Amino acid sequence: MAPAAYAAPTIHFDGGSGTTAAGTTVFQNFDSYAPGTLLGTKTYAFDANSSLGVRPAFGSTGNFASVVGGGTYTVNFAATNILSFVLGSLDSFNKLTLLFADNSSVTYLGNQIIGGLPYISGDQHSPLSNGVVTYNANGGPLIVGATFSTRSNSFEIDNLARGGVPEPATWALMILGFGAVGGAVRYRRRATVRA
Repeated sequence: MAPAAYAAPTIHFDGGSGTTAAGTTVFQNFDSYAPGTLLGTKTYAFDANSSLGVRPAFGSTGNFASVVGGGTYTVNFAATNILSFVLGSLDSFNKLTLLFADNSSVTYLGNQIIGGLPYISGDQHSPLSNGVVTYNANGGPLIVGATFSTRSNSFEIDNLARGGVPEPATWALMILGFGAVGGAVRYRRRATVRA
């Protein structure tokens, strides 16, 4: 059976910002790793003195992650509606794959990562290529992971953040659903007693 159709996550890029989306909590800032620590295939934690990656221009302090040519970095986390992170010097060959709770995924390449907005590939200082990118599942399958990869040097990221709890509308629908189930059970029980 084919999975139900759903809208792809919405993408919001806040160029020149270093503050992750409201309602999110940073779960990985790479500061607990020594500079040069291998994080994944050709992916390292670096500080400002690295020659294989440049710290994102906005919002990054301490260490950051740099996926170098041919590398990948996959991170998994508790299911969430929102994933947000600091992006540094976006390149046309950078690739991001979002992983969802229903085992599906969606892949973005180059400026698709920032919703198709214009950018300056590889610019280390421009707010068109550096800032905070946020993905919102909008009621589709929850996001449970992300894979960052690149064909050439480098894909720099920092301050990976996720939303904590479902949005209020989700809670309201869930409570309404529980109420409907309870009402159906009660009605069924009453109908059985009368028979």
